[in-house]
Amino acid sequence: MKFTFRNKAAGIKFLFYRSIRTKMVVFFLMVALIPLAIFGLLSYQKSSTIVNKQYNDYERFAVSQLDKQIENTIQQMYVVSKDINHYLSDPTLIILKEEIPRTYSAFIENKNFERYLEAHKTYNTKGIYLITNTGYYYGNNQVNIHRLFQKPFWKEINNLQEGQLWIGFYNADHYYTGNKKEKLIGMVLPIESQFGVLKGSKLLIETNADELLSHIKFLEKSLHSSITLRNGNHQIVYKTNHAPENLSSDIVFNNHIETYGWDIIVRIPQKYFYKSSNVIFHYTVLAILFSIILACILAVVFSVPLSKRIKSLKASMESVSKGDLNTQIAVTSEDELAILGRSFNDMVNQIKGLIEKISQTERLKRQAELKAFHYQINPHLLFNTLNSIQWKARLLGAKEVQEMIYHLTEVLHENLNFADELIPLKKELQTIQHYLKVQEVRFGHTFEYVETLQENCLECLIPRMTLQPLFENIFFHAFEDGQGRIELNVEEKDDYIELTLEDNGKGMNEGTIRKLLEPRQHDEGGKGIGVYNVDQRIKLHFGTEYGLSIESVVGLKTIFRMRWPRRRKLK
Repeated sequence: MKFTFRNKAAGIKFLFYRSIRTKMVVFFLMVALIPLAIFGLLSYQKSSTIVNKQYNDYERFAVSQLDKQIENTIQQMYVVSKDINHYLSDPTLIILKEEIPRTYSAFIENKNFERYLEAHKTYNTKGIYLITNTGYYYGNNQVNIHRLFQKPFWKEINNLQEGQLWIGFYNADHYYTGNKKEKLIGMVLPIESQFGVLKGSKLLIETNADELLSHIKFLEKSLHSSITLRNGNHQIVYKTNHAPENLSSDIVFNNHIETYGWDIIVRIPQKYFYKSSNVIFHYTVLAILFSIILACILAVVFSVPLSKRIKSLKASMESVSKGDLNTQIAVTSEDELAILGRSFNDMVNQIKGLIEKISQTERLKRQAELKAFHYQINPHLLFNTLNSIQWKARLLGAKEVQEMIYHLTEVLHENLNFADELIPLKKELQTIQHYLKVQEVRFGHTFEYVETLQENCLECLIPRMTLQPLFENIFFHAFEDGQGRIELNVEEKDDYIELTLEDNGKGMNEGTIRKLLEPRQHDEGGKGIGVYNVDQRIKLHFGTEYGLSIESVVGLKTIFRMRWPRRRKLK
């Protein structure tokens, strides 16, 4: 046996020294396998680092999108509820004398209030209802109020005295029409008013949650995650069904919505978080093993093409790591390198798709902000004008009332027309003429208005209803009994339009100017929101370098100065 082993060893030694093919194969294995092993390790480390970072960025982006979507939903419902509650809490604005109208005036009063509730609906609002202490409700007649009262959360709502209550996700089976399985999220707010039928009443706002739940389910499936939502009272609004046991090794994303106190907790098991790295590792090991076998069989024939393909793959990875996302690997075979190439191409395409999705989301967000600013219609104009109409009707008769209603209708028509966000300046000035006619009927010929324009500026585009809030500020804050002088001047500069609106009213100090132009100053009461919206709408349309500025001297004058780029409507 000892003799046999020596003979085999001698045979191998003889083959190695005498066979050139053996030397070539051994030499190729030594030269190819060592760099291949190093390259595989470096490729794995770099690829896994890139993929893990991209996967982590994708997860953070997905969670942030869920965060934004939930915050937008909460904000929309919160703003609507606060606006309605503020309106109902002022006894000078609305008094509902009786629940079931028994007179024509009471019927009209109730209908106008229900129209007011409907006006606060957005595209995804299911319903807005004011429910009195006796169970009577105001709103559309599509809801089965008795079935609503049978829902489990209604007992908790009846005990609610102050502060809003967020209801978790539930089915819309208390509606007569529509999909009974449609998912809703609701918010209940006690009405602060202690007058009439409003005493002890509650405001219920229901929003369609199918899109929000769809996004949550997508995250649960794509990230293999469990998601928990808690409201500001630390109540669980949503929790993933059949979620795995929480482990200390889980990757946890905990987002806190500071404004409303909500928490979004996303847990991802470690094995899924690093799944991409493991896949890359396995493919790298398989590629090395396959390359060893291939090198032993076809060392001479395929050494050059193989090295070229590896270099091409490395160059592509380096190009992507430097930011060239148009890099693609041409796949012409079905081996392990081809699989790695397809995975690489898929990875690059997913990154490009993610960037495009982010860009689209930002555009949608910009459009939503523009619409949100436009929908914040200041009700002071309507109420003050209607009070003026009533006053003039008693003193002067029907002719002035008819004239005032006509001009008011023209102003409201422009307020409620959402077809074009940008309109020619001349059309905006026509609306101002109607508004001034309303004020003329209200105050008489007590004010003077002077308009100086350059003809070539009249066709330049301006955001709709930009000037009216400024004129409102003059008549309701600067003038006493409508007495004063207003001068409007429009000039064309090098590449922009400059509009100045000057009055000789009471003026304002620096603190008041800051309140008009800073968003945090409008959280309570909503005063000055019109001037702030004018500035923000111009910035959203044309950029932050444009907008509104205010100069004022107390007791002497106030100057509103507005700048926006010169644009005309395409024919």
